[in-house]
Parts: sequence; structure tokens; C-alpha cells
Amino acid sequence: MRRVWLVVLLVVFAGLVFGSLIDDIRAKGVLRVGQDAGYMPLYGTDMDGNRIGLEVEILQRMADILGVRLEFVVVNWDGIIPALMAGKFDIIWSGMTITPERALRVNFSDPYLTIGQVIVYNTRKFESEPVFAEIANSQLRIAVQLGTTGDEAARRLFPNAEFLTFDTMDEAAFQVASGRADIMVIDSIYARYIARKYAVLEAGTELLTREDLGVAVKKGDWETLQWINTYINWLKTSGILDELQRKWFVEYEPSL
Repeated sequence: MRRVWLVVLLVVFAGLVFGSLIDDIRAKGVLRVGQDAGYMPLYGTDMDGNRIGLEVEILQRMADILGVRLEFVVVNWDGIIPALMAGKFDIIWSGMTITPERALRVNFSDPYLTIGQVIVYNTRKFESEPVFAEIANSQLRIAVQLGTTGDEAARRLFPNAEFLTFDTMDEAAFQVASGRADIMVIDSIYARYIARKYAVLEAGTELLTREDLGVAVKKGDWETLQWINTYINWLKTSGILDELQRKWFVEYEPSL
């Protein structure tokens, strides 16, 4: 029993001495968020260089509540977790799927969105939506973004394919639109966006996987994680998340 109380006291003492990330963010007056270049309609950059998208609006509300300035730190996707661990930014809120492998390195919040991987195909090659069971063993050229769950799912589900890897979703999508690749495997949110951006592309309706998106923070800061979970729950129960999904998933018109 003494040992149990000693552990509790040490945890409490550590919290009092070092504080939480939320305390640190408020003291510095800035919330630094790690994202990659673009993953619309969740986040991206407009023609004037401003960050836009559903997650950008969520994060601006979060910064307003904390009373701080919002700052985005843009890195390549395959280096985003190492950058968090190196302290280059405070959190990753960047359309990241919660996986056991990633959870070995970071702590995840509760999910704020549930999505699935789908096929985006070139209608000049496929007259109708390709059925996964019929093309799974075909020798396709598949474009993917390096280090994403779409990349992982495609390599697992299409064993005979040739893979073209790119740093961004837009680069991968352009390969399919230009005919250099047959399909891409991406999440259902981005699939709808990219199919509206390129007339020759169509988003499949068959879900290849189901995935939860969460916010990643450094391990051990449970107070910050609890606050982020409270914020996510408020977004859902207040109806704000539903409003933002209508705005960015239905009403938003992408441009080339």
C-alpha cells in the first residue's frame, strides 16, 4: 500500500512541477500544430497561402478557447511523428489514423472522425467502378502517399501491383488523372474531394478498411490528452463538427 501511495504522490508532484502541455501552450501564447502540406478538405493552403479546411477551423476554435495564437508547422508525412517527438510542434492534428504501431510512439485522443480507404480510379480506364475482388490480383499501377494507411492498405490488399509513392496526396492523384497510374488508394474523405477536383477521376463506394482519426501527443501527458478529449466531445455534442462536415465535405468547391 505504501508503494501505491508513493507512486500516486510522485505522479501528482510531477504534474505540479512540470505542468501539462496545455499549461505550456497558454504560457507561450501559441499552439503549434504539425501537419503535412495538404489533405483537403481536412487541411490545405489556398491561393493566398492561408491554411484552410475542416481541421484548420477546428484548431482555430481550439486556439481561441485557449487564448493563444495558432501556428502550423508543415513537414513531410513520413517524418511527422519524429518531428513531434523532437519537440518541433505541440500536437499532430493532421488526419492521422489511430493504429497500434503509431500508438507505441505517441498517445492518441478519442476519435473525432471515422473514415475508410477506397479506390479512386480513372474513368478513361474503367467504365464503371472497379470491384475490389475482381482487381485485387491484377497487375495495376497504384499511386499512394508515402507512409499513409492508404499506402499500407494498398500494399497489403494488392499483392501484384506496382506502387508509385509520393510525398503528397495531390501528387499521387495527379498520376491517376494523367493516366500514369491506374488507381490510388486513399481515405473516403479525400476521395470525394479529389474526384470533384479532377473530372476524369471517380471515387469508389466500396470501403476497403475502416479507420478512426485521432490527435497525437507525446506520451505521458494525460492531463493534455483529457482536455483534448473534452474538446472533441464538445465539438460533437454542440453540433459544430456536423456543421463543419457539411461545409467542407458537401458545400466546398475545390479548385485546381
